Amino acid sequence: MEVGGGDLTFFISMDIEHDLMEAYFESNGFLVRQAGRVESVTVRKKPESVMTLAIFNPAVSENSASLGLRLYTGDLIKIRSALVSSIGWGNSEFVNGMLDNDGLLVKFFKKEVKENRIQSAFNPGPELAESGMGAFSRLLIVPALPRNEAKLSDVLTMLQEIGVDGVLTLRSMLENLLRQSEPGKSYPGKPFFQVLKLLKAYELTKEPQLEMF
Repeated sequence: MEVGGGDLTFFISMDIEHDLMEAYFESNGFLVRQAGRVESVTVRKKPESVMTLAIFNPAVSENSASLGLRLYTGDLIKIRSALVSSIGWGNSEFVNGMLDNDGLLVKFFKKEVKENRIQSAFNPGPELAESGMGAFSRLLIVPALPRNEAKLSDVLTMLQEIGVDGVLTLRSMLENLLRQSEPGKSYPGKPFFQVLKLLKAYELTKEPQLEMF
């Protein structure tokens, strides 16, 4: 079967984002497994499903009621169990030009909410294992959020209205993983950390400046 360049890019991007999510939560104390239903993909057609993981932190007794909507790595100690879905570079129409354009970001999120993909990911059917998780938070990973406070508030309110309990950006996740990776350390079975290690070893990346701790 012939697969076009666009499809190949899609699969590579999805694999990288999946590995990033797994590495991030595992390195921060969570047990991680695939959740949701993986739909088949035909040539030149992207899947409608949203990539979802089920995470569980045995060191935390319960999900905190004080969890804010905009999340950072420091907030993870308040989470015991969650479904984590991602609207990323590989499964949406997000493009590089949106990173610093608040207007385009607002339009992007409005379209995603309208298409009902996020809500579906957070409501597992009885045939899926995660339907028996009990109480869990619904976390969403996004490529970026608006920097303007008013537009950020609009987007967060929009996501909260469809049941999202917390939002993390890929940037903040990458910052945390970069800080954890060490050029002199071995990471067997952890390909994402191995890539970060090489980037640091060849001085192709520097320590990031955190938005917040």
